[in-house]
Amino acid sequence: MKLAQRVALATALLTVVLIAIGAYVRATGSGLGCPDWPTCHGGAIPPNNRHSIIEYLHRFVASSVGLLVIATAVLAWKRYRHANFIVWTSIVAVPLVGLQGVLGAITVYRELPPEIVATHLVAAMVVLGFELAVYIAMYLEDPANSGRLEQLSGATQLPGKLAVAAIAWLAAVMWIGGYMAESGAATACEGWPLCNGGVLPANDDQEITHMIHRYLAGLLVFFIAAFVVVAWRRRGELFWAAPVAIATAVLYIAQVLVGAFNVWYAFPDWLTVSHTALAACVWFTLSIAVLFTFYSPVPAKERRPVSNAGVTA
Repeated sequence: MKLAQRVALATALLTVVLIAIGAYVRATGSGLGCPDWPTCHGGAIPPNNRHSIIEYLHRFVASSVGLLVIATAVLAWKRYRHANFIVWTSIVAVPLVGLQGVLGAITVYRELPPEIVATHLVAAMVVLGFELAVYIAMYLEDPANSGRLEQLSGATQLPGKLAVAAIAWLAAVMWIGGYMAESGAATACEGWPLCNGGVLPANDDQEITHMIHRYLAGLLVFFIAAFVVVAWRRRGELFWAAPVAIATAVLYIAQVLVGAFNVWYAFPDWLTVSHTALAACVWFTLSIAVLFTFYSPVPAKERRPVSNAGVTA
């Protein structure tokens, strides 16, 4: 694996970690552990306070992701200029991660408005998708790997199209989930799958918010099931289909179970974090399906030489 590929993959994986830490910040109520931004209580080092340390850790990892996004863009420009998709996707990710930082600052200054917190979460998922796209495209630009994909050029694109639909629906599920968690609606419904003994919520804003999240999450099963079934049936033609289908199904089932356990056990921190982290992993696997379906490696004859060709990147 070349350096550029390692950096792109590390960026995607660390973004998943960042999303999990962000969930931990919300679960522990540490969003205002540092009430100012970018400093923490006016300094570069947080005070010896649990909430401040948790929030500072989140900011530190977010800054690390930002630097890795920039490094990925630089390496993409140096080593993959023949592939416009790689170059431009990596470059666009830079202002995206900057926007993510701005949303984080707004979250602090406005003292955790639920709609900004939810948007901050979904923006992180978009950054994850971009960085994963860059990594897989770099991977497929290796002649040994692009050949495998080129042999599948006539295969159906249905698995990828279903994955796109599932990602779009999952984005809505995660947005309302982030809003629910920050607005205090997470504990509005006792019991699962019923809400305080009923299928429909009472005339209460928090119950309604909570149940919208459950309804959307429940409907997501149709998107996931369709993708998994179609991908599994095409496993003989698509080299990635079987492992991605299995991983997506297992992760989705685990996420649903963890969501139920969250309600039954009153949202302990580790289960809350696991629920968001599993959603990020589902996003991860679906994104893999999309990229393997639609990315076309640049033909060897169209690849332009780059400077410093002797440097391994």
